[in-house]
Amino acid sequence: MKHLTLLALLASTSLVHAAGTQAVTVSMSEMMFMPMNLSLKAGQKVTITLKNTGKADHEFQLYAKPKVLPKGETAWDAYMEKNSIWLASRDTSLKIAGKAVKGKFIEVALKPGQSATLSFTPARAGTFEMACHEPGHYEGGMKGAVTVK
Repeated sequence: MKHLTLLALLASTSLVHAAGTQAVTVSMSEMMFMPMNLSLKAGQKVTITLKNTGKADHEFQLYAKPKVLPKGETAWDAYMEKNSIWLASRDTSLKIAGKAVKGKFIEVALKPGQSATLSFTPARAGTFEMACHEPGHYEGGMKGAVTVK
């Protein structure tokens, strides 16, 4: 029985490694993400290529959706510090226009025409929200669902 358990554990570990990194591209433009919904796997590294194809500044945030929306930028930032899903990952990295961003960050802010690469491993399953919190963008519908299974 111990051998079967060990074989099952090794097989499941091999499947995770064999599956590799999840690769997703998200375009940001006026009041929308494309695609508007993402599906990721918990415990498997993901690389999200972000492209601002719009004419305005946009940002990408990914967090546990609040039950009550924070009021104002300071309240949102405090909420993100505790609820951004990549902050729980030990392997988070970000490159904007090919340059590595050092330190802790709660958003990926891009000017028109800029792109970025965000990599991390989602630590837990659940339904999360991706959003742009530039003034008026969230309220204008620039948000989507991210499911981590």
